[in-house]
Amino acid sequence: MGTNTEPRVSVGHICIEVSDITRSRKFYEPMLKNLGFRTIMEEKDSIGFSNGSLSIFLGQPTSRRVERNAPSVDEFVVADHIALLVPDRNTVNEVALIMKNAGFEPLFPAEEHPEFVAGYYSVSFCDPDNYVIEFYLVDKR
Repeated sequence: MGTNTEPRVSVGHICIEVSDITRSRKFYEPMLKNLGFRTIMEEKDSIGFSNGSLSIFLGQPTSRRVERNAPSVDEFVVADHIALLVPDRNTVNEVALIMKNAGFEPLFPAEEHPEFVAGYYSVSFCDPDNYVIEFYLVDKR
């Protein structure tokens, strides 16, 4: 395997099945555009965003394959979610404000979660299809 400490694997793109591309775009576009993503692909039933290193694609199939229930918020760890690592607390707080201004309330507000690890700070939202999207960092101050 060698002694190189650089990661050998990273996430290049994420594809999310949605039930209504127009409704989902209203959720994803404000947060992603304000974080430096741009639209890289747009079709009748799909859209893609990229920041140059990560791409996120939304696709509405002709028949749904996946249907999710919203988390109960009683879970210690919400399984099956997407967590996007951001550089600082200001970015977490910025996402929280952007989404609030777009009309979306957080599943979990921007706050510390020391029960996960010291310095864990995040905000999470449920998209229109109940996928949980989290923005987080581990602040090592």
